[in-house]
Order: sequence, then structure tokens, then C-alpha cells
Amino acid sequence: MIIKDPKISIIIPIILLILSILLIGFKGIPKSIDITGGTEITIEVKEKVDITKLKEELGDLADVKELKAANGYFIVIRCKTENVDIVKQKILEFFKVDSLDKLNYSEKVVGPTLSSKFFEEGLKAVGFAFLFMAAVIYIVFRNPVVSGTIIFCALSDIIIALGGMSLLNIELSSATIAALLMVIGYAVDSNILLTTKLLKRSYEEFDEIYKEAFKTGLTMTLTTITAMLILLVIVKLFVPIADILSNIASVLIIALIADIFNTWFLNAGVLKILKLRVKNF
Repeated sequence: MIIKDPKISIIIPIILLILSILLIGFKGIPKSIDITGGTEITIEVKEKVDITKLKEELGDLADVKELKAANGYFIVIRCKTENVDIVKQKILEFFKVDSLDKLNYSEKVVGPTLSSKFFEEGLKAVGFAFLFMAAVIYIVFRNPVVSGTIIFCALSDIIIALGGMSLLNIELSSATIAALLMVIGYAVDSNILLTTKLLKRSYEEFDEIYKEAFKTGLTMTLTTITAMLILLVIVKLFVPIADILSNIASVLIIALIADIFNTWFLNAGVLKILKLRVKNF
């Protein structure tokens, strides 16, 4: 692969970034009860249950989904704490019982104070990680344009991952926040590989060195994407109740695909323009 027109190569990931921002702005990102607070009711059943009527009965009061496990199925119902009494009554009517004790039933409550603390600490972790990464990148390269491009690529990876979460209705939770932290590391790794190799060579050698770096970097990224795809397929087919793992895998796959565009199109395009226009760069 060769960057023939660096301006066009820069435009492609920028369009992806803008689309992601629009998606987040208009559609939003679903949040788990880890973030919003609320009640999660889990009912284990031996056989598959048609939950369509239950969904209709609950409407906007709760989110209902069914997960398959090795020994049966789990019906998971998430709602705001203030709606829990109404939701419980609807569950009793749906299963035609007079007490929840007659069901294989469990309940988890996350208070608004605790959930807001989780969210606040999660954002702080991502923010501090990003700031320290930016500081280290600037110290290493000592060039505002080069450092700024790498930092922008990492930020773009995160935003596009959030856009993908919005599109695919992947909940923002403590687990997916951890996945976003991992994204920073992957983004920096590929961009440093590319930037380090290209800065040491002249403009005339750019295409040759770019192809070598692209082959190495793409192999690393595709290996990780493949591993995450395998994890996603295994979870979806055999352990669907472990939806936290599938969410983490999905976020990383989206971010790594975004990183291919941001590293090998955007960052490479900027570096090629700098090599062309700035002497002794």
C-alpha cells in the first residue's frame, strides 16, 4: 500500500470521526446501571421463554433481554429504582405467580451515588491516562505537529469507538470504560511504530519505509482483531450470559479498525506532507 495523495488519505478518517460525533450527539450512548444507577432483576428458567409480551407490558419502564447459559436461560430486566415495584408486579403477572420467591430470582441494586462515583472515577482514569500519554509522546518527539497528530489519532480512536457503541447499542459501563483505556495503548503503539520509522528517513524513501511499517503494524493489529473476534464468537455462541466480555471485545474491534484508518491514512498523510514541505524534517 502507498499513500499517493496524502490529503485524501487524511480526509477519510476525518469523515469517520465527524460521523461518529454526529452519531453520539443525535443518538447518544446507552448506559448500564453501573453508570445510571437502578435495579437489575435476573430470573433463571430451564426452557426458552417468549418474552415479547413481557417487553410490551413493561414498555419504557425497563429493558428486557434473554441470555442463554449452559444450564438454561436467564431473563435480565433492568429498570430505574423508582419503577421497580411496577416492574415486579408485571413480572408476577407474566409468570402467573403470587410471589417472586417461587421463581429462581435474584436482584442487584446500584444506588445513584455509587453509580455516579463509578462513572466519575472511570472518566478520571481515561482522562489521566490520556494526559500522561500525551505528555510522554511530546517528550519523545519534541515536535508539536508530530506529537499532536499522534494524540489526535488516539482521541479519534476513542471517539469512533464511542460512535460504534452508539450505533450497536453497546452500553457504556465500567467494563467498556476499561476497554477504552486499552484503546489508548493500542493507538499509541501503532502510531509510534509508524512515526519512528518514517522520521529517520528521507522523503524519497517514504513509500518504501511506509510499506514495511504498514506490513508489520497491520499484522499486529489484525492479530489482535482476530483474537477479539474469536472471543466475541465464543461468547455469543456458548456463553451469551457473559455479555461484559462480548462488549469489551466489540469495543476493541471497533477501535482497532478505526486505528487502521487513523494510523495508516491520517498520521501517514500528515507525515508525508511534512516530509515534502519541511526541509530536513
